[in-house]
Amino acid sequence: MTDLDRGHVVGTDFLQQDAIRGAVRQTYRSVGPTDRRVAERFYSPAELAGLPDDTVRIALGVGNPVRHAGLRAGEDVLDLGAGGGIDCLLAARSVAPGGSVVGVDFLAEMVERATRAAVEAGLVDVRFVESEMEALPLPDASVDVVISNGVINLSPRKVRVLSEAFRVLRPGGRLAIVDLVLDHDLPPEIQTHPAAWAGCLSGALSEIALYKGMRRAGFRDVGIEPLENFGIAECGLYPLFSDELLGLLRRLVPAERHDRIARSVFIRGRKPAPDELLPGRGRG
Repeated sequence: MTDLDRGHVVGTDFLQQDAIRGAVRQTYRSVGPTDRRVAERFYSPAELAGLPDDTVRIALGVGNPVRHAGLRAGEDVLDLGAGGGIDCLLAARSVAPGGSVVGVDFLAEMVERATRAAVEAGLVDVRFVESEMEALPLPDASVDVVISNGVINLSPRKVRVLSEAFRVLRPGGRLAIVDLVLDHDLPPEIQTHPAAWAGCLSGALSEIALYKGMRRAGFRDVGIEPLENFGIAECGLYPLFSDELLGLLRRLVPAERHDRIARSVFIRGRKPAPDELLPGRGRG
């Protein structure tokens, strides 16, 4: 396991991979719909119009990848970690007519919830599949765009996730994801806290490590664009963060960083055409 797969801090005794997965699964399995404040931070009233209320209230992402992905009619889209399905439903609107959307999630409960939402929204070219994103159940070169929203940080094997995204993209296809990055190491008590993993903090990388992971997976034209800061107040909007963890953040993180525990960023990359792959896969 590489430093990129372990997390942001090198040399710390992290939860084992199975324990991390177990903590994340348990948290997301038990989380229920909350208020609309998270969704309303990232999605406009026009985007939310016509979406099932449950879908809006279970939105737990850290941005709006669909807005940045430049989706076009007829494209086939894959969403890693679809959750309640909000980004899949918005993507399905964007790629119609002729396009399709597949949402992958590791929880059967989320797949069922998102499937019901698609039916309620009247969208037929979107489907949801239960699967680990480290082993996607899609053929090679089968989608045009891979999106994700605050989910890759949940994996202790991030390079594997990015490599799988690269595999299923068609030549010339693109990755368009939103996730959190860290500018400072987290205190060990926070780094190893299960709720910090479920909330995408413990698994967050630095921008440099994220860029290297993208390049290692094979992506070209990699770009990382800042979106907004995530402070303790923003973390408190998410049911994923326990009162205990929020208290640790207030106590252990320097006060001058309380407004910027992490940052959300938009990450883009392109799968090159076959004649671009060799030589120079690892070059800029």
